[in-house]
Amino acid sequence: MRFFTMEQDKRLPDVIQFRDFDICGPRHIFYKENAGEISESNMMYLTKDSGETAPDFIQSPVSLVSDKVKAVLDMYEDDMVFKTVTIASKERETIMVYHHLLLERLDMFSEKTEFYTNGSIKRLVLDPVKIGEHKVFLLNDKRFPNPLVSLEVVESLLRRNIIGIVFKEVEVEAWQN
Repeated sequence: MRFFTMEQDKRLPDVIQFRDFDICGPRHIFYKENAGEISESNMMYLTKDSGETAPDFIQSPVSLVSDKVKAVLDMYEDDMVFKTVTIASKERETIMVYHHLLLERLDMFSEKTEFYTNGSIKRLVLDPVKIGEHKVFLLNDKRFPNPLVSLEVVESLLRRNIIGIVFKEVEVEAWQN
């Protein structure tokens, strides 16, 4: 059992830029339980001098995924919640459709997770029993704002030639039978 954090690749050149938002800046995290408070469809605009590269995962201002990523996540995890976000460029007269990713927060920490005295994480270890059948989730801890995905999800995404996503492996406790 292998899991990875899913993060936006900040090194991607010529990336799109939102008007009134900085996609490399601070984030606003909404969860599955906030779904009722968010409109089914939202609109965002690109700046006049926006880049042209649209990553398949945008971390900020909110977690957004492309149609490709949405389809894969939906295949592997039941009860996924997405809200449509239309991104428009008035200058280029283009429209892109993304999906606001609303994940369930779950406590998947192993007892082997280690903390520094100031409360920050020294060594993150996930508990395979708590993970169970989940393939996509968010840790119930604000120190970990990025989605976690299983190896199967990562492989499926990579076969679809996604761009702008970095996967970093997270330790999972050895399975005890």
